[in-house]
Amino acid sequence: MKLVHRVRTPAPPAVVWDVLGTPANWPLFDVFLSKVKGSTRSATVGQHLVGISRWTVLGIPLDVLEVDPERRLVMRVRTAPGITEELTFVLTPTTKGGTDIRVSIVVDGLFATAAAPVLWLANGVNAHVLASRTAALARAARPRVETVA
Repeated sequence: MKLVHRVRTPAPPAVVWDVLGTPANWPLFDVFLSKVKGSTRSATVGQHLVGISRWTVLGIPLDVLEVDPERRLVMRVRTAPGITEELTFVLTPTTKGGTDIRVSIVVDGLFATAAAPVLWLANGVNAHVLASRTAALARAARPRVETVA
Protein backbone atom coordinates (compact mmCIF):
# COMPACT_ATOMS: atom_id res chain seq x y z
CA MET A 1 0.00 0.00 0.00
CA LYS A 2 1.56 3.29 -1.14
CA LEU A 3 0.44 6.66 0.22
CA VAL A 4 1.74 10.08 -0.83
CA HIS A 5 1.85 13.59 0.62
CA ARG A 6 2.92 16.70 -1.29
CA VAL A 7 3.82 19.97 0.36
CA ARG A 8 5.62 23.11 -0.81
CA THR A 9 8.07 25.31 1.04
CA PRO A 10 9.62 28.62 -0.06
CA ALA A 11 12.98 27.23 1.11
CA PRO A 12 15.38 26.15 -1.63
CA PRO A 13 16.33 22.43 -1.87
CA ALA A 14 19.72 23.08 -0.21
CA VAL A 15 18.02 24.36 2.96
CA VAL A 16 15.52 21.48 2.99
CA TRP A 17 18.38 19.01 2.50
CA ASP A 18 20.33 20.51 5.42
CA VAL A 19 17.52 19.24 7.65
CA LEU A 20 16.45 16.13 5.74
CA GLY A 21 19.94 14.92 4.86
CA THR A 22 21.28 14.97 8.42
CA PRO A 23 19.84 12.26 10.70
CA ALA A 24 20.58 14.29 13.84
CA ASN A 25 18.16 16.94 12.47
CA TRP A 26 15.24 14.54 11.89
CA PRO A 27 13.67 15.35 15.29
CA LEU A 28 13.26 18.93 14.01
CA PHE A 29 10.43 17.72 11.77
CA ASP A 30 9.54 14.19 12.89
CA VAL A 31 7.05 14.68 15.70
CA PHE A 32 7.69 11.14 16.98
CA LEU A 33 11.47 11.34 17.43
CA SER A 34 13.37 13.00 20.28
CA LYS A 35 16.77 12.10 18.81
CA VAL A 36 18.58 9.82 16.38
CA LYS A 37 21.51 7.70 17.51
CA GLY A 38 24.20 6.33 15.25
CA SER A 39 25.43 9.30 13.23
CA THR A 40 26.30 12.97 13.52
CA ARG A 41 27.14 13.29 9.84
CA SER A 42 25.11 13.36 6.65
CA ALA A 43 22.90 10.44 5.70
CA THR A 44 24.69 7.75 3.71
CA VAL A 45 23.46 4.57 2.09
CA GLY A 46 23.68 1.63 4.43
CA GLN A 47 23.45 3.55 7.70
CA HIS A 48 21.67 1.66 10.47
CA LEU A 49 20.38 4.23 12.95
CA VAL A 50 18.09 4.19 15.96
CA GLY A 51 15.41 6.82 16.45
CA ILE A 52 14.38 7.44 20.05
CA SER A 53 10.66 7.93 20.53
CA ARG A 54 9.53 11.25 22.02
CA TRP A 55 7.04 9.59 24.38
CA THR A 56 8.74 6.33 25.36
CA VAL A 57 12.29 5.05 25.60
CA LEU A 58 11.73 2.77 22.63
CA GLY A 59 14.32 2.62 19.91
CA ILE A 60 13.02 2.61 16.34
CA PRO A 61 15.35 1.02 13.75
CA LEU A 62 15.99 3.36 10.81
CA ASP A 63 17.91 2.15 7.76
CA VAL A 64 19.07 4.56 5.05
CA LEU A 65 18.49 2.85 1.69
CA GLU A 66 19.14 5.60 -0.85
CA VAL A 67 20.65 9.10 -0.79
CA ASP A 68 20.76 11.60 -3.64
CA PRO A 69 21.69 14.93 -1.97
CA GLU A 70 19.16 17.73 -2.42
CA ARG A 71 16.93 15.36 -4.43
CA ARG A 72 15.98 12.10 -2.71
CA LEU A 73 16.19 10.15 0.54
CA VAL A 74 14.79 6.65 1.03
CA MET A 75 14.70 4.89 4.38
CA ARG A 76 13.18 1.86 6.00
CA VAL A 77 11.54 2.35 9.39
CA ARG A 78 10.59 -0.63 11.52
CA THR A 79 7.81 1.23 13.26
CA ALA A 80 6.64 -1.65 15.43
CA PRO A 81 6.60 -5.45 15.31
CA GLY A 82 4.64 -6.38 12.21
CA ILE A 83 4.87 -2.89 10.66
CA THR A 84 7.62 -1.69 8.32
CA GLU A 85 7.51 1.60 6.43
CA GLU A 86 9.57 2.59 3.45
CA LEU A 87 9.68 6.38 3.34
CA THR A 88 10.76 8.21 0.20
CA PHE A 89 11.37 11.95 0.25
CA VAL A 90 11.69 13.60 -3.16
CA LEU A 91 12.71 17.27 -3.40
CA THR A 92 11.91 19.18 -6.58
CA PRO A 93 12.95 22.82 -7.07
CA THR A 94 10.12 25.18 -7.97
CA THR A 95 10.37 27.96 -10.53
CA LYS A 96 10.04 30.57 -7.76
CA GLY A 97 13.02 29.26 -5.78
CA GLY A 98 11.19 27.03 -3.33
CA THR A 99 10.90 23.26 -3.07
CA ASP A 100 8.13 20.77 -3.65
CA ILE A 101 8.45 17.97 -1.10
CA ARG A 102 6.85 14.62 -1.92
CA VAL A 103 6.77 12.01 0.81
CA SER A 104 5.61 8.55 -0.17
CA ILE A 105 4.99 5.81 2.34
CA VAL A 106 4.86 2.12 1.58
CA VAL A 107 3.60 0.14 4.57
CA ASP A 108 4.24 -3.58 4.83
CA GLY A 109 3.86 -6.31 7.41
CA LEU A 110 1.25 -8.24 9.31
CA PHE A 111 -0.43 -5.12 10.72
CA ALA A 112 0.11 -2.85 7.69
CA THR A 113 -3.56 -2.48 6.79
CA ALA A 114 -4.52 -1.40 10.30
CA ALA A 115 -1.51 0.92 10.68
CA ALA A 116 -1.61 2.58 7.23
CA PRO A 117 -4.14 5.36 8.00
CA VAL A 118 -2.30 6.38 11.19
CA LEU A 119 1.10 6.29 9.49
CA TRP A 120 -0.22 8.25 6.51
CA LEU A 121 -1.54 10.95 8.84
CA ALA A 122 1.64 11.02 10.93
CA ASN A 123 3.89 11.33 7.90
CA GLY A 124 1.64 14.07 6.52
CA VAL A 125 2.14 16.03 9.73
CA ASN A 126 5.90 15.45 9.48
CA ALA A 127 5.94 16.67 5.86
CA HIS A 128 4.13 19.88 6.84
CA VAL A 129 6.46 20.44 9.80
CA LEU A 130 9.49 19.92 7.51
CA ALA A 131 8.09 22.51 5.09
CA SER A 132 7.36 24.96 7.89
CA ARG A 133 10.71 24.57 9.66
CA THR A 134 12.72 24.91 6.46
CA ALA A 135 10.70 27.98 5.45
CA ALA A 136 11.64 29.56 8.80
CA LEU A 137 15.31 28.65 8.29
CA ALA A 138 15.28 30.18 4.81
CA ARG A 139 13.68 33.38 6.13
CA ALA A 140 16.27 33.63 8.91
CA ALA A 141 19.12 33.20 6.41
CA ARG A 142 17.94 36.01 4.10
CA PRO A 143 19.87 39.27 4.38
CA ARG A 144 17.85 41.98 6.05
CA VAL A 145 17.23 45.18 4.16
CA GLU A 146 17.25 48.22 6.39
CA THR A 147 15.22 51.27 5.53
CA VAL A 148 16.51 54.72 6.26
CA ALA A 149 13.95 57.14 7.64
